[in-house]
Amino acid sequence: MAVLAATGAGLLGWFSGRRLRGPAHIYTQDRELLAAMADQSADAIIACTLDGTVTVWNKGAERLYGWSAEEVLGTPFRGILPPGADPTLEQALAVLATGGHIHLEETLRIRRDGSSLLVSVTVSPIRDQHGTVVAAAATERDITEKRRFQAEERRAVERSARAARLESLGQLAGGVAHDFNNLLAIILNYADFLADEVTGDGAADLSRIRDAADRARVLTEQLLLFAKREPTQVEVVDLNEAVKRSGELLTRTIGADVRLVCRPCGAAVPVYANRGRLDQILLNLVINARDAMPDGGVVVVETGLTEIRGVSAVPLPPGRYARLTVSDTGTGMSAEVRDRLFEPFFTTKPADRGTGLGLSTVYGIVGDAGGHISVDSVPGVGTTFRILLPYAAGRAVGTGHRPVQAGPGGDGQRVLVIEDEDYVRDLVVRILQENGYRTTAISEDAAAGVDLTDVALLITDVVLPGRSGPAVAAQLTARCPGLRVLFMSGYSDAELRRRYDIPPATRIVQKPFTAVELLATVGEALAPVHQP
Repeated sequence: MAVLAATGAGLLGWFSGRRLRGPAHIYTQDRELLAAMADQSADAIIACTLDGTVTVWNKGAERLYGWSAEEVLGTPFRGILPPGADPTLEQALAVLATGGHIHLEETLRIRRDGSSLLVSVTVSPIRDQHGTVVAAAATERDITEKRRFQAEERRAVERSARAARLESLGQLAGGVAHDFNNLLAIILNYADFLADEVTGDGAADLSRIRDAADRARVLTEQLLLFAKREPTQVEVVDLNEAVKRSGELLTRTIGADVRLVCRPCGAAVPVYANRGRLDQILLNLVINARDAMPDGGVVVVETGLTEIRGVSAVPLPPGRYARLTVSDTGTGMSAEVRDRLFEPFFTTKPADRGTGLGLSTVYGIVGDAGGHISVDSVPGVGTTFRILLPYAAGRAVGTGHRPVQAGPGGDGQRVLVIEDEDYVRDLVVRILQENGYRTTAISEDAAAGVDLTDVALLITDVVLPGRSGPAVAAQLTARCPGLRVLFMSGYSDAELRRRYDIPPATRIVQKPFTAVELLATVGEALAPVHQP
């Protein structure tokens, strides 16, 4: 077929000449054979006179376009050309009449049923026995599937590169957030220690420090969400109810010149997610839409169900998914902006109007929930975000979780503390000692020789400069099987348990923790184990 495609125009030079010169001409057997081969070619081979009358229409053309040779031969046929192509055809025939050749890598054609396709075209002039150009011959090959495959391959490469870039940024964000969490644990708790000792203007200044640290804590949580390293409590939530509940608040938030329209679908849409995180998704997307409509407009929030079957452009396994769509009539965005949209700290807003973490947070939440987010945007028309979340069919809708409450404090229990960050170690020791516990702070290197007599609990950071916290804990529990263990870390619960094989029953307190959170987790770790 490739040989035929390459020589098709030459074959037509002879074959069309045969039609033009009439039956009196004597042809060799080889030429008859070549003509038969051209007629059987999978490519469309077409010839016409310089006024556009079709003189050759092979079986490949019949298969490709749907018209038979009997319908086309001898007519000034234009059926395969898209509307408005006549001037282009006239120009092409003029070029061919002067002996020129035409090659098009890609051009549009129309089939008999009205469907369109892409073809590559090679057109050559046909000369008579005197060398005069009398006609033109074209070889046309269907490249529709080839172009579709190339486009899909290109999109897959782009998705892979974008995912790799976001993954790399996520690793960086997670590491930075971990270090910030150590610092914030110190700032938050020492600010609390001073709260009862400082009065007047000093107390007001201290309150501002505490507020700033709380805001920084929120930012690190957003970074960890993007990095998929922030642990969340999940339950079955009706997406419709989440939209209705958030809609009431958001209507008052986005301003009078922006209209919010919520369109929940008729049936319940249960998803397995964190309620607060769903609210955060809606808040970030709606506020982002508002900022894209400086002169006002409409934001539409819709829910529904969709099915993914077989191979899909969405990188999710086949199955049923809940769909959340947020659309606006705003300024839209360019392809360059859309490509970087979910990167942390990337923003097109002024420096005083955003951190660039809103959409990266949404990306992290959706990915952590096993879903997918995509965006379509046209400059000057608007933007649509589409989120797919796993459908939680047949599961009861949850009612929320209790807030953390501090335990009653210690009763003289001895706690062993291992933490490589000096200020964090001192902080943990102080909180425990001020709440009825006896403490012994040691380094990881000293763990092998430590006296474990009457030690009730080991508190250790997971990531230590030498051995890991779980390795140290394994060594100590081998010597003292009844020793309870509590880990500390600024990384996510799920990631740590997977990496260090930490069993579900062993607790991990997340940094930055408050005194209340630390004491509550210590109390849980020391609670008696009830046998069934």
